[in-house]
Amino acid sequence: MPNLHTTLWTYPWDLAEEDPKAVAAKLKNEIGLDGISLASAYHSFEMLRPRSTGKILLQIPRAAVYFQPQADLYTSTSIQPHVSPLMGKGNWYASAAEATAAAGLDLIAWTVFLHNSHQAGAHPECAEVTCTGDVSTSRLCPANPNVRAYATGIARDLVQNYGISLLECESLSYGGFGHTHYHVKHGVELGPGGRFLLSLCFCDSCCAEAKKRGLDPTALSQAAQTHLRRALASGHAVPESPEELIERTPDLASFVRMREEIVASLVREVRETGPISFIWMGNPHTAGFNRKEIAGIADYSEILSYTPDADRTARTVQDLVPDLPSPAHLIVGLQAYLPASPDAETLAKNLKRASSLGVRRFSFYNFGIMPAPNLQWVKQAIKIARNA
Repeated sequence: MPNLHTTLWTYPWDLAEEDPKAVAAKLKNEIGLDGISLASAYHSFEMLRPRSTGKILLQIPRAAVYFQPQADLYTSTSIQPHVSPLMGKGNWYASAAEATAAAGLDLIAWTVFLHNSHQAGAHPECAEVTCTGDVSTSRLCPANPNVRAYATGIARDLVQNYGISLLECESLSYGGFGHTHYHVKHGVELGPGGRFLLSLCFCDSCCAEAKKRGLDPTALSQAAQTHLRRALASGHAVPESPEELIERTPDLASFVRMREEIVASLVREVRETGPISFIWMGNPHTAGFNRKEIAGIADYSEILSYTPDADRTARTVQDLVPDLPSPAHLIVGLQAYLPASPDAETLAKNLKRASSLGVRRFSFYNFGIMPAPNLQWVKQAIKIARNA
C-alpha cells in the first residue's frame, strides 16, 4: 500500500529509561514505523507498565510538560509551564528529537493543551465555570486570553526548538462533563442533553464575549441550570437532546456558535506555528467545536477507534470523511492490546478496513502500556497493510 504512514504513541519516560537512540532505531528498522507521537505536555495519571523490571506502577499526580520551556515565549501569559520533576535538569524532548532524527523517524508532538488539573487549580480565574457556578479543577477555558497565550506559547516552543514534523493537538477545545482529575461520582444519569448543559462554560471570558455579541449569559446560565436542577431533583435525565435544547432555548444557538468560533480561532492561532493534527475527542456540542470548520484549519483530523470490530471502524471513518477535504487528511488511532486487539490479526483487520476507505495515516496506542509481544503485532499489521 503506497504512502502508508504509521506512528506509535509514546511517553518520554519510556525512552529515557532505555537508550533513546536504540529504541528509536528499533521502532524504525525492526517494527517498521515512520514516526513516534511523543507526549510533550500530559495530564495526571496512574499507569501500569508491563515491561518495567522495577516498579510497575507510575503515578503522575500533576499535569506537566516534558521539555525545558523557552521562558520568553510565555511573557504574555500568567500561566507558566510546569516542568515534570521526573526529568530533573534534563530535557527529555531534546534527547528524543536527537534520537528520532538519527533513526530517520518523524517526531510528532502529542500535546494535551487545556485538560490540565495543575494549571486549572493554580489559576481558577482561567478555568471553565458551569452554569451552576462550579469552577473546573481540570479544564482551562479556551476563551481566556491567558489560556490562549499559554497554548500558543507551548506550540511555538515545540515547533521552534525540537524539529517536530507535526503538532498533535489534544484537548484544544472546551471540556465535557465527566472527564476530570478526580473519579467522578454521580447517581443521576443526566442524558446527552444534561451533559451538554453542564459542559457549557460561563466564566468571565465567555460571558464577556457573549455580551459583546448581544447575548445575555445570565439568562442562558439560568435556563441551563433550570433544566439541570429539574433532572437532579427528579433523578431522571434531561429529556431533550442537545439539538432540541439549542433549537428551543432563546439565544443558545448563538452561544453555541460563539463557542465554536472561539475554539476555531484558537486552533487557527496554534496552526500559525506549524502543521497540526486535531484529535476529535468528546461530542462536538460539549467540546464546542464544528468538525467541518476545524477540518478546514488543521492539516489532519484524528479519531480513536479502539475496537475489535472493523465494521465499526469503517462506520467511524465514513461518518467523519464528509467533513474532510479527503480521507488522506484523516489519522486513525488503533489500540494494540486488549480489549480492542485480542491478536495481531484483529489489529491488522482494523488497519486494512480503514485503509480501504482511503486512510493512509495510523497511530498505535501505546508503547509504554502494551506488553512486549504486542509490539510485534504492530509490526505484523504494518507489514500486512504495506503488502496489501
